[in-house]
Amino acid sequence: MDIREFFQQSSGKWSSIKSSHHIDSTTQQSGKSTLQMVLLEPDDAAIATLCEKQGVRLSQVLGAARVEWDGYIEGETKNQKGSLVMVATGDLTVGRMYRSIGYFGVAVPYSEYSFAEGDEITFRTEADGTVTVERIWFESENVRLRHTKTNRSDGSTTIAFCSEVRLGVTKPAAEPIPSE
Repeated sequence: MDIREFFQQSSGKWSSIKSSHHIDSTTQQSGKSTLQMVLLEPDDAAIATLCEKQGVRLSQVLGAARVEWDGYIEGETKNQKGSLVMVATGDLTVGRMYRSIGYFGVAVPYSEYSFAEGDEITFRTEADGTVTVERIWFESENVRLRHTKTNRSDGSTTIAFCSEVRLGVTKPAAEPIPSE
């Protein structure tokens, strides 16, 4: 798998179930959300805006998408809702992913991405003393798994796991049983 294939495989609408563990306080949270990833055409204005903000030439872009989410986290009174634009640069297996907003709403210049054996992509993001490593892989065409570990500058650590199922997939028609 490469970054273009990752974008293609990730496009669509997903149901996500998340479990977060705050290691230092032994606090656990769970949540559920719907994610929608739409691939952007090269001439989309959102790509140009993000590239200009990050100092990236449009000719460097390998792929781009808009991601929207709507969901909740246990114990919070307000739904988590938002969107961002992602732009990948570099080569097809190692590079940078620029986002219009970063993890937890914190601005970050970029995440580094790389692919490992088994078509797993890893994103590594550093900002303000916080390091986040996120691994994403596909169990099948319609099942995606994510594991995220965040180490903050105050020494706290959060680990999250998400299982995501593609929505809107129709079951193929059953083949008739041949008559004897």
